[in-house]
Amino acid sequence: MQRLILSGAVLALSACGGGGAPEVSVDPSAAWQLAEDASRLAFVSIKADEFAETHTFTSLDGSVNAEGRAIVTIDLNTVETNVDIRNERMRQMLFEVAQFPEATISADIPMDSLTQMDIGTRTRLDLPLNVNLHGLEAVFDADIYVTRIAARKVLVETASPVLTTAYDFGLESGVEALRDVAGLPRISPAVPVTVSFVFEQPS
Repeated sequence: MQRLILSGAVLALSACGGGGAPEVSVDPSAAWQLAEDASRLAFVSIKADEFAETHTFTSLDGSVNAEGRAIVTIDLNTVETNVDIRNERMRQMLFEVAQFPEATISADIPMDSLTQMDIGTRTRLDLPLNVNLHGLEAVFDADIYVTRIAARKVLVETASPVLTTAYDFGLESGVEALRDVAGLPRISPAVPVTVSFVFEQPS
């Protein structure tokens, strides 16, 4: 689910072009790193058909290497719902972190196109994301904005939520277990995911 998207970000790094010569060139041989403190991935759970709550992860790691291999890793142990017991239930009953501690998003990107963007320019892309979660892999189309905010820094955001479901990753039994332990009539299997990622290249 949160596979979200997350990943949309990484793909966008290189798929974008701008109009005109770039103001500052980048080193095509250097990797891009996710700026964790400036980045966020969020997903929404909907219970009893009317109550929506936003959750995040506090540990993300990502990079795009010189060959264009992009990977973003989510530490599922760091799920943050602002309720300690719910965090623990999601870790153990939903994500089953003892067996599946991480989710990853990956893509192969043509890195040379990133150098086409001028500082301050923004582009919108429809990008496929490969997400691996709970031992299963799925591909999602993500609607992404990419903005070059500095000479060696880009902001990648979802223009609209990426819509995933528990069924995509075999999480439906975990959702049912959460519903039962919380005494809820229903938890929606649909999970909208959004991201705001900053990637930077060492100067």
